[in-house]
Amino acid sequence: MWLRNCWQVIAFAREIGQTPLARTVCGEAIVLFRTQSGKAAALADRCPHRFAPLSLGRVNGEQIQCGYHGMCFDAEGQCLRVPGQDTVPRQAKVQSYPLVERHSFAWIWLGDAALADPAKIPDVHWCDHPAWAVSDGYHHFGANYQLVNDNLLDLSHESFVHEDTIGNEAVAEAPFTVNLDGDRVRMHRDMYDMEAPPFYKRTTGFTGRIDRWHTNTFSPPGLHIIENGSMPAGTTDRSAALERKVLNFITPETPTTTHYFWAIVRQFRIDDRELTDYIRDGITKTFDQDKAVLEAQQRIIGSDPDRAVFPVSIRVDAAPIQGRKLLAAMIAREAGSPAPARG
Repeated sequence: MWLRNCWQVIAFAREIGQTPLARTVCGEAIVLFRTQSGKAAALADRCPHRFAPLSLGRVNGEQIQCGYHGMCFDAEGQCLRVPGQDTVPRQAKVQSYPLVERHSFAWIWLGDAALADPAKIPDVHWCDHPAWAVSDGYHHFGANYQLVNDNLLDLSHESFVHEDTIGNEAVAEAPFTVNLDGDRVRMHRDMYDMEAPPFYKRTTGFTGRIDRWHTNTFSPPGLHIIENGSMPAGTTDRSAALERKVLNFITPETPTTTHYFWAIVRQFRIDDRELTDYIRDGITKTFDQDKAVLEAQQRIIGSDPDRAVFPVSIRVDAAPIQGRKLLAAMIAREAGSPAPARG
C-alpha cells in the first residue's frame, strides 16, 4: 500500500519542540520531540512497558519520559532509567526512525534505516532561501493519498472546483502533454490568451488577458513540484513573466486520511508581506475546496481504497493513471514482487 524506502515530510521543522507531537504516517504512530540540545527525534509512539503513548509524556533534557510510569528514553529509543529500580530491562527500547530537518521540513524514513541516505532528500531549497518569499500551510484530508495525487496530476479540475480563485474554463480546454522520465511523471499545460482568474489578477497585477502555463513533476510517493507562470497575452519574451512554484508534499496517514504540507514560493515582490499573506489565504481556500471534493469521493469509495475501480476514464486521466502505475511499480519493486506493466 505504501512506499517506505523514501524520505517523506512528517512535519514542518518549526512544529517540533519540547512538547511531544503525535503524528501517524503510513499507519505507524510516531512521536516527534526536540531535546534540550536541539536534536529532533522520531520514535514509535508506544512505551514498551504497557503501550502508553509516549506523546502523552514530557521531554526532560535529552530524554522523553513516559507519562504513565516515568520510564525515560533517549533520542535513539534506548531506555536509560526506570523509576523505582536500578536496572533497565534489555527489551526496554523503542523503535527510532531516521529524521532529518532540511529546507524548513522534517523528513522521515520509515523503511530500512541502512538505506536512509540524506543526500536523497528532495531539493526544495526555495523554502528557506532568502531570494524567495514563502507562503506555506497544512491541510488534513479525510481521503486516501492517491486521490490527492490524482487531483494534482489533473489540474483541469481548476475550471470547476476553483473558478473563484485560480481557475476558469480555459484551463480544462487547453491541451497538455504527459511524459514518464524514470521515476517521475511530468505533466505540462500551456494556456494562451485567457482571462486572468481572480487569484492571478491580485497576485500578478495582470488585469488583461494572459498567457499561462504550469508543469507538474510528480515523484512518488507524494511530491508534486508545480512550476507556474503567467504574462500578458502575446508577450514573446518570458523574462516578462511572473513565476512561482507550488510545492505539494503528500504523506499518507492511514488508508483513508492524508497529511498535505504545501508551500508557494516566488521571486517577485518578495518583501511584500501583505502579498505573502494573501497568497497563503487564497491557497488555503483553494485547498479547502479540494478537501471537500476528495473527502466526498472517499465517502463513496469506502474504507478500502484498493478496491476502488473507476468505470470511466477520459483524456485528462492520462497523468493520474501514469502516476498510479509508476507508484504501483515502485511499491512492487520495493517489496521484491513482479512490477505491474507500465504501459
